[in-house]
Amino acid sequence: MTQSISRAIELLRLVGSSAQGKRLIDLQRESGLTKPTVHRILDTLRQHGFVAQDDDKRYTLGQEISVLGWSAGHQAYDLRELCSDHMVEVAQRTGDTSFLSVRSGYDVICLDRQSGSYPVKAFTIDVGNRRPLGVGAGGVVLLASLDEAEQQTVYEAIKHSLSAYHASTLAAIRQAVDKARKARYALSNGFVLPEVRGLGVPIRDSQGRVVAALSLAAIKERITPERLPELLAVLQTHSSRIEQRIAAAGRKGNAPARRIIHS
Repeated sequence: MTQSISRAIELLRLVGSSAQGKRLIDLQRESGLTKPTVHRILDTLRQHGFVAQDDDKRYTLGQEISVLGWSAGHQAYDLRELCSDHMVEVAQRTGDTSFLSVRSGYDVICLDRQSGSYPVKAFTIDVGNRRPLGVGAGGVVLLASLDEAEQQTVYEAIKHSLSAYHASTLAAIRQAVDKARKARYALSNGFVLPEVRGLGVPIRDSQGRVVAALSLAAIKERITPERLPELLAVLQTHSSRIEQRIAAAGRKGNAPARRIIHS
């Protein structure tokens, strides 16, 4: 039963990773499951409204997902909303591109992105898009927040998905995660694009759990050892202020605040 639930959740994530939807053969290949298994799970999810099929036989997320998200949104805070003005200010103060990222299974999702004044933009990921956990500074931050057993599970899950990312080898990600655990910030050096660096810090809830990552991306000449302390100070200042908002949101509801992703 637990295995079936895990498979259904993974298929939902795969379906949701593409705005155009996914074909049965795509989902079979990406999940590693057999065609009958994928078809059986998708048919059950479709019956309950969690997935739908368009005229081209592509699977998309169903209306029930939106209904559940809407219902939860009336009981919890919107993380992107809490962070929005801080995202803008980080971009304005540094001149570079700021990102807000969260973990979803073995992926990292970009919730928000704001650009600074520097003319060369580092748009390494679009809002709502996914990439393997550990790719990019935000992904390293989120992966570093997991315990060692969870990290090993993630490494095993993402190792076949890294070929599309420059320099994002499993060894390089492991090294970056180890450094991030010690330094409490993450540095991504060309993981996504060869000439781009990223810098990221965690955002924690009132229980100290990492719920998101706040990061910057810029061309390599913009994130140098000399400029690193200045950039890190900006990120940590706004991360701390966001954490204060999260804690306040939890107190307002008389319970630990839960994060809602709207993408």
